[in-house]
Amino acid sequence: MDAFATLPPEWTNQAIHAYEFCCPNCHSTSREAEKVWLNRRSPVLTEDRRRKWQEFYYCHCATVWWAWSNDRPPKDKDISNQPDYNPT
Repeated sequence: MDAFATLPPEWTNQAIHAYEFCCPNCHSTSREAEKVWLNRRSPVLTEDRRRKWQEFYYCHCATVWWAWSNDRPPKDKDISNQPDYNPT
């Protein structure tokens, strides 16, 4: 599976909008998803002229959900604050 594939995978057709950045069924995080696809072909501009994308997740509970990239919780936005982040 390619999260950056140009065309959306078939499983994204059944996605529901998650208003919190987690699975609306079991509340698992995006990091627990079995599949991920980012819709980078169709960005939306925010009021402050930043881009946001739809992020699609196939959860281990078989729920398919999507949320806006800018809805990601702050601790998930910046990978550099993760304990195992070691840029080379």
